[in-house]
Amino acid sequence: LSYEIMDDSAQVFLKSKIMDNIHKYFYLIVFAAYMREEAILAKDVTTEERKAENILSSGKCAMPADQLKLIKSFTQYMDENNKLRDMIETGKGNLQWERDIPAEALANLQELAKSDFQGNLGKIIHDLYQTAHIMFSDM
Repeated sequence: LSYEIMDDSAQVFLKSKIMDNIHKYFYLIVFAAYMREEAILAKDVTTEERKAENILSSGKCAMPADQLKLIKSFTQYMDENNKLRDMIETGKGNLQWERDIPAEALANLQELAKSDFQGNLGKIIHDLYQTAHIMFSDM
């Protein structure tokens, strides 16, 4: 179902679900960064003897997960990086749902349609695609 033809309550519900998913996704990214940092720290505090026991044939050290101890909890990590929480909360409701057509492009399309719609149809379609490409090139 297309977003544009949904009724208002369905659009509100969909926007809410999208914002919740973006919120969860951002936390997942932050958690992955936390785990990478903690894995490095956990390996660094491991004794050399223990590291030697877990050397692979490639020369890399592969500590079993049950031997790795986290230095700090995710809550502590977030407390230390409080700006991430602020970023999540301020960005959560600050999503842009629609994009405005640049005024110059809109005026051009309107002029083409007014003067000779049938004759300019190819140019109108071309300009629409070009405008859309420019507007959504960041996606």
